[in-house]
Amino acid sequence: MKIALIGLTLLCAGSAFSEDWKPEWENLKQHKAVPQWFADAKLGVYFHWGVYSVPAWGTEWYPRWMYVPDRPDNLWGGDVYEYHRKTYGPDVHYHDYIDKWTGENFDAAEWVDMFENMGAKFIGSIAEHHDGISLWDSQTNEWNSVKMGPGIDVVKAIADETHKRNLKFMATFHHGFHMMFYPKIKGKWPRPGYEEYYYDEVDVPQDPKYAKLYGNLSYDDANDLWLAKLDEVIDAHCPDYIWMDFGQRYVKESHRKQFLANYFNKAAEVGKEVVVNTKGDFFPTELAVVNVERATMQDITSEVWITDFILGSSWCFNREKRTAIEPSEAIRVLADVVSKNGVMLLSAGPMADGTIPEEQVKAMEGIGAWMKLYGEAIYGTRPFHMFGHGPTELKRDEADAWNEYGKIKKGIWDLMEDDVRYTTKGKTVYAIQLGWPGKNKEILLEGFSDPVLRMRVKSISVLGSSQRIKWKKSSKGLKVRSPKEKPAEADSALVYKIEMR
Repeated sequence: MKIALIGLTLLCAGSAFSEDWKPEWENLKQHKAVPQWFADAKLGVYFHWGVYSVPAWGTEWYPRWMYVPDRPDNLWGGDVYEYHRKTYGPDVHYHDYIDKWTGENFDAAEWVDMFENMGAKFIGSIAEHHDGISLWDSQTNEWNSVKMGPGIDVVKAIADETHKRNLKFMATFHHGFHMMFYPKIKGKWPRPGYEEYYYDEVDVPQDPKYAKLYGNLSYDDANDLWLAKLDEVIDAHCPDYIWMDFGQRYVKESHRKQFLANYFNKAAEVGKEVVVNTKGDFFPTELAVVNVERATMQDITSEVWITDFILGSSWCFNREKRTAIEPSEAIRVLADVVSKNGVMLLSAGPMADGTIPEEQVKAMEGIGAWMKLYGEAIYGTRPFHMFGHGPTELKRDEADAWNEYGKIKKGIWDLMEDDVRYTTKGKTVYAIQLGWPGKNKEILLEGFSDPVLRMRVKSISVLGSSQRIKWKKSSKGLKVRSPKEKPAEADSALVYKIEMR
């Protein structure tokens, strides 16, 4: 089956975008990877919402694992293959869930209000996950949220509400992996470097009418579809940030370069400074921000980077595990990330009907409560000469197969009140103590052990407290005492504001 997509791709590239940026690496590397708005934002949010929110079991990879009987070690939430057959039967396919993705409680204004109140400075919509279903009114992909399912242009709805609040808009694309996501029969639809994942037979529907949904396309057509989808969203919305998942590494280099040229040219046309990330090496870091999943860095990096975490128990709604991130933990990790020149992105997991689970709502409210009081220590800041100190040891996860950029995961949820992280803004240094130490407790701010820094200190106060803070210089740093009364929300983190001369 041949899908005539090449003409559409060339049309988008030729007519919708100017030509200042060329699909050549040396040209594209001149793009400014990190505009100031992104370096200042520090906190963003988006969501995983789609047909996979209907079974809501395991993870958003349900549509793949429901067709894989020999998955090793039952990764990612249990044996979906057996669960699916016991619960729904072998004759129920992924496309049979689409009508149950109803979205009757979807309210873009309510969602964006919630995200803004959490403290997010950029807000995103998932545009397409690995499953092949687009969340906008796509003319290149009939499998979309307007023509079926909820009947909503989700990307447009979130973009419009975000722009009303003068916030930055992000669209996330995970669809580079779509061409391999559903199991393939040996000898059909070959993909370079993916031969070991083919099967003698598969349960995935082979009817040509489902070809585009289940990725049963030639490699060339799959690449053209990948680019055409991006061009549609770029032309309609030109997001301030296009977030890219790992699967773009499987896309042809020519198409990756063409996407960047199209995106950068459209941004130039509408006067935007835009961001794209790389999760691996599919884009050069000269033009893209490094993304590490659910991790932090060992130390301060010279360039701004981004990490993403889950608000719930998994990326999408999981009916079996109704838990959410603890706001205090999220705030402490955020402080660690920002102290190392990073940005944090959180992901919500709404239900199929468009309701954001109560536990995730409460988590966002908790994060927002702290950010409203102490956000000045986060937004618009830059790293100090050291990121911080404390007894909690953060380590690399050597078992992580994709341990790019030296990211570290172990220990990040163990940060506590004896750990300190630093940020700066102008002549102000913020020492963020990751928890309430108790009343009138002494702490040593080791970041000021340098005699020059000690001499330059003008005053020290605690955000949220009117109490005069006692402090004194020491050869080992600055000794400060916590207030006699605990400021609001200080159980999550206490902020010392140090004014320098």
